[in-house]
Amino acid sequence: MPKLFGLNVLAVLVASVAFWFVGFLWYGIIFSDAWMAAHSVTPEAAQNESPVWMVGGFVITVMQVVGIGLVLKWKGVTGLVNSKITAAILWLVFALPFTCYNYLYLTAHDSTLLMIDASHLLVGWVASAAILSLMKA
Repeated sequence: MPKLFGLNVLAVLVASVAFWFVGFLWYGIIFSDAWMAAHSVTPEAAQNESPVWMVGGFVITVMQVVGIGLVLKWKGVTGLVNSKITAAILWLVFALPFTCYNYLYLTAHDSTLLMIDASHLLVGWVASAAILSLMKA
C-alpha cells in the first residue's frame, strides 16, 4: 500500500471522506439553517456558491487527517479508544482554540456558530482517528 508521510494512503483517504461527510451532515443537513442564519447567508446565495471551494475544503480536510495520523503514529497510539481520546485532546488544545478566534474577534460573538464549527471539528477529528486506527494507518 502506498504511504504518505509513512501513513497508509487508503486510510487517509477513507478518513478524509468520512470527515468531509461529517461536514456535509453538519453544514448541509443538521445545522444548515442555523449556520446560514448566523452568517446571514440566504439559501439562494448558498446554491450559487462555486463548487471550487468544496475542493479546497477537501484539501484542508486531508491536511487535518494527515496531521492526526502523524500524531497518532509519532506517539505510538494504538487501539480505537486511545486513538479517539488522543484526537479529542488534540481538538481541545488546537481546534477549539483556533475556532474561538472567530467568536472572540468577530463583532457578532455568535455562540451558535462557535458550537456548530467546534463540534464539527470534534466529531470529524474523532471519526478520522477512529478510521485511521481501524485501518492501521
